[in-house]
Amino acid sequence: MAPTNGNRSIHIAFLIEQGFEDSEFQIPYLALRETGARVTVVGSRMNSEYHGKQGKVTVKPEATATEVRSEDFDLIVIPGGHAPDVMRTNPNMVRLIMDAMGQEKLIAAVCHGPQLLIEADQLRGRRATGFRAIRKDMQNAGATYIDEAVVVDGNLITSRQPGDLPMFTTVILSQLGLSLKDTHLPDLGDRQFAWWKLGENWGGSSRGDIIRALETAIIGERYTLSEFRQYAERARDPELTLVLQEVCVTKERNLHRLESRLADFGERVTWQSTASEAYATLQNWLQANDNDQMSIVRRALGDLQTGVVDAFQISISLTDPITAEIFDEVEMNLALHEERLGDYYRARQGANVQPPTPTTMAGVS
Repeated sequence: MAPTNGNRSIHIAFLIEQGFEDSEFQIPYLALRETGARVTVVGSRMNSEYHGKQGKVTVKPEATATEVRSEDFDLIVIPGGHAPDVMRTNPNMVRLIMDAMGQEKLIAAVCHGPQLLIEADQLRGRRATGFRAIRKDMQNAGATYIDEAVVVDGNLITSRQPGDLPMFTTVILSQLGLSLKDTHLPDLGDRQFAWWKLGENWGGSSRGDIIRALETAIIGERYTLSEFRQYAERARDPELTLVLQEVCVTKERNLHRLESRLADFGERVTWQSTASEAYATLQNWLQANDNDQMSIVRRALGDLQTGVVDAFQISISLTDPITAEIFDEVEMNLALHEERLGDYYRARQGANVQPPTPTTMAGVS
């Protein structure tokens, strides 16, 4: 994509520290650079190289928060990751944000980025979003937390996670009046647009990354659906049968959404070629433990936990809004079943509970 000329008068700061989320720096940084705008990386000292928490991006600062001033910039971007928790201890970073907000400069913060706004006491009375782990922190700081991909309140632009980055970056470009030659920037509500392509073009998840994530999840959900059907058939307690059957219904729904999304990329997974060995192992275990109801519960609980954590890890790694949203829903739905089955297990076993025994390996580490 060729940059649009004539944008050098627009000056943008990226605040950086060790452990920033790679994609949350990379995607808006590359997009803004391609417009021809002037972009400056601002750190805490000049003799450091800053490394992303995923180990994919390394960047050197071009200035520090000590000598720059908010009036130097038209926009300040705060990527997430571990970095904002460090930046909020730097009084120069905090002062920069306080001054910028006072001057109504554009500020764009994603994921954990609002932590710096919390420290600067600049969220009070504002509508904003951020990573769900800091939702309560933002509310305690006086913000109205909005669970949406991008929230714009005056000069403040906020987003939740890497999956929102193509939309987040599009809003930034729009707010600055910037464009990219031969690149269409859609409205945020356009669900038919291939948002993942913008993310890929700006250094985010590739088509292959997204397909591999979907295939991993589909294989896992197909196997565990078969597993939970077997468990439900062998359960003798009607309450346990109902719990396991409800898991099956959820997994069928998960599979439909995952497979439909994979089909959007012209791909499909062949079940027979991926899980025959695992299925044989399951049959052997079931034959040997048919009468042990609590062993079934422990296995089911372990596999639910694996699915919850895998879906969460995938959802926060992809820069495709639509696929990330699907994985968010998969995680939340499975987590509800995990809680219910955990309560059932505790009610039956009391203090004699033992740890879950997952049969599936973690799909994402």
